[in-house]
Amino acid sequence: MDKSAIIIKGNRHIDSRGSISFINDFDMSQVKRFYSIQPELGVRRAWQGHKLESKWFHVIKGRFRVKLRSLETQELLGDYELNDAQPEVLSIPMGMYNGFESLEKGSLLLVFSDATLEQSKSDDYRADLTDIPWE
Repeated sequence: MDKSAIIIKGNRHIDSRGSISFINDFDMSQVKRFYSIQPELGVRRAWQGHKLESKWFHVIKGRFRVKLRSLETQELLGDYELNDAQPEVLSIPMGMYNGFESLEKGSLLLVFSDATLEQSKSDDYRADLTDIPWE
């Protein structure tokens, strides 16, 4: 199984009626639940990870910086800036911590998960920013 995060690219169509954003290559067959997060501007929410759960991040509004680290070694595995102007999904495989911060007021992040809430709670690994630095 591939353990690297990937960006699933989408696109946008604009005409006189408005715009349509789409990410047709995002296979949602594994998704069991989703939720949205609207953090305060500049607040870093880090580090949360799962050994068995995969997640997908999509920015609905605004901009986010997302960082990924290995659960085992805390090595930085990815540093992404996601925004609502570029339709895309960040696919985060199991075995990684994720952390993020909003870069614009009112930013909204949609998170998809392949685990139920009960499964996720029993596979929850957290570290503090004082233990694993952001930079």
